[in-house]
Amino acid sequence: MTIESGSSRPYRVVHVGTGLTGREALRATINDPALELVGVKVSTGDKVGLDAGRLVDGADVGITATDDLDVVLALEPDCVLYCATAVRREADAIADIATYLEAGINVVTISTIPMVYPSAAPVDWQAALEAAAAKGNSTFYATGAEPGFISLNIPTALLAGAGAIDSYRMDEYAINLDKAYPIWDVLHESMGFGKAEGHVPARIASGKVNHDWETVVRYIADILGLELDDVELDWETLLAPTDLETALGVIPEGTICAHRWQLAGVVDGRKAVAVQYFATVSSTPWPQRWPRPSRQNQGGMVFRVEGRPSMSMELYMEQSASDRVNPGVAVTALAAVNAIPEVVDAPAGLIARPLAGPSIVSRQSRTTRR
Repeated sequence: MTIESGSSRPYRVVHVGTGLTGREALRATINDPALELVGVKVSTGDKVGLDAGRLVDGADVGITATDDLDVVLALEPDCVLYCATAVRREADAIADIATYLEAGINVVTISTIPMVYPSAAPVDWQAALEAAAAKGNSTFYATGAEPGFISLNIPTALLAGAGAIDSYRMDEYAINLDKAYPIWDVLHESMGFGKAEGHVPARIASGKVNHDWETVVRYIADILGLELDDVELDWETLLAPTDLETALGVIPEGTICAHRWQLAGVVDGRKAVAVQYFATVSSTPWPQRWPRPSRQNQGGMVFRVEGRPSMSMELYMEQSASDRVNPGVAVTALAAVNAIPEVVDAPAGLIARPLAGPSIVSRQSRTTRR
């Protein structure tokens, strides 16, 4: 569904999902002069009936939350901004999104990560959403920060200035996690910090690394015109050489204090395209064999191109002086909100590649914050 050419009315949006990132997306939607929030769908009863403004700790905006799908569909919005979690409910998230698409409602989402590059996403996901979009004459777009515009849009722009390319790699540094993401259950269970030697971090053991990041590897390979022979994962953990003091307590000597993984697309035996990830706590001793960014105590990304010419570029997301929202969370939300008008105006179907350009640059500098 698209807005008629020449229309000056705001794009009508229903927001779905008010978790950590969803709240930031909802706040951004309220503040965007090109968008009109017309509904909010929630999944927990204690949020039903609350004003959308209250859900983001702001003033009332006159839109109350509902858990009734029929109420949402009856609003006939131009777009649903789908931010409900897909963790351990990916099939349900795909089914939810298909329902909106079949009803003729465009969807922008941060939830179904592999769909940032549909052609490399699970085949059943792609087929279900293509069929739903065709039935509803609607448009679907998945985005976010990483995977998302950081790992897709930024290297696309960088590689536009490249010549012959021998290899490309993005290194992501999630360092000082005891301070940057101080939730011990997550760091202990997902990252493996404090676990015994030989433990496989959950994100590796579960296949999440391949599930979420292989689409990035294949996207970069495709835009470079490379036919990959395989996509290989290698990983390692570091053990604490002594008891390490962290903001969340002590990591005992001999237990995991860091891990690294690399997912690489292989061509003729060489790693041609790769994503590499480093996770540490503030007291982790950094191995000499691991490359470092220039800001040694700040997490970020380094894009490395070997070729003619060779290039490298660093990206850091800074904490806002005006609030304490994690900048990675804010970027994930805004990448979706900023894309809504472009998605509504696009032809029906799945948007196959990351959106870029002036039309999706933030509009919030032109409105009063609420």
